[in-house]
Amino acid sequence: AELARREDAWRPVAQQLLAWLPGAREAQRGQERVAGLQTAERWLQTATADFRDERFAPIAHRSAEVWERLRQGSSIDVTGFGLAGSGTRRRLAIDVTVDGAEGAALGVMSQGELHSLALSLFLPRATLAASPFRFVVIDDPVQAMDPSKVDGLARVLDDIARERQVIVFTHDDRLAEAVRRLGVGARQLEVTRRDRSVVEVREVADPIARYIDDARALTLTRELPPETARRVVPVFCRNALEAACTEAVRRRRIGRGERHAEVESALENAATLTTKAALALFDDAERAGEVGNRINSRFGTAAGDAFAQSNRGTHGDLSAQALRGLVDGAERLARELRALR
Repeated sequence: AELARREDAWRPVAQQLLAWLPGAREAQRGQERVAGLQTAERWLQTATADFRDERFAPIAHRSAEVWERLRQGSSIDVTGFGLAGSGTRRRLAIDVTVDGAEGAALGVMSQGELHSLALSLFLPRATLAASPFRFVVIDDPVQAMDPSKVDGLARVLDDIARERQVIVFTHDDRLAEAVRRLGVGARQLEVTRRDRSVVEVREVADPIARYIDDARALTLTRELPPETARRVVPVFCRNALEAACTEAVRRRRIGRGERHAEVESALENAATLTTKAALALFDDAERAGEVGNRINSRFGTAAGDAFAQSNRGTHGDLSAQALRGLVDGAERLARELRALR
């Protein structure tokens, strides 16, 4: 009876032991591998930085390339991007030099340089080959950028647009001007929100085409008094010619390496259409007296007449038919002036 009682007490425990033993034996055999695993774990911890740097290398390399194009005259040179730290204390490490001396990036960068740096980091990450998104959307990237950095951004976006659709929202027309001047193939749309949040989207013409279109529309507006047309249409034509000269001067001078500020100063000092035309034709505002003869000899007397009539502006006395001819002549001359190299 005592044996039976003990057997009844032991049997449940024995069954649990039988179920536990296979796992225990497996654990005992696994214990022999623990030392090797611990060694491997220690090695992995020391090698993590190398693995991380290797994985980040393509982004870092491309970021450095983008920064080089966006810096445009900045004294700050980014010598390396990397990931540092571990656990919850991981961070991006940026190595920079300021005029050749090592420094801390955030402490010495202007707002425009910080925006450029942020784009240098964002664009390579957003355009990795493994990314499922074939587009990039950027909101107002040219804030606080100087004109040279805007040029660099236009070129970078042009490169990205060869493989992805690039959409940029901005209130700043400097990017649009840079795109036109650099010959970047971009479609420009103007978005306007009207009453009751009605959104209107329309194609944006360049300034020259816009002035010419406005001038031509005025010549076709029957309700417009003739006296008003005679005063306003030549002004639009003159604005179109000034815009063409300005575009030619910027493209030529910036293209040969002059600083944007110097070019804008030269254009600002050339306060009249004739002096702007002298800059476009001769690269010398002092030769304004030769502008009329050069236009007549190079582009024809019709172009010379259009230039003179546009320059007289409100002092002219043209008929409705002559105003239409003026618009056509100014349009042709503006195309010629814009194409000057």
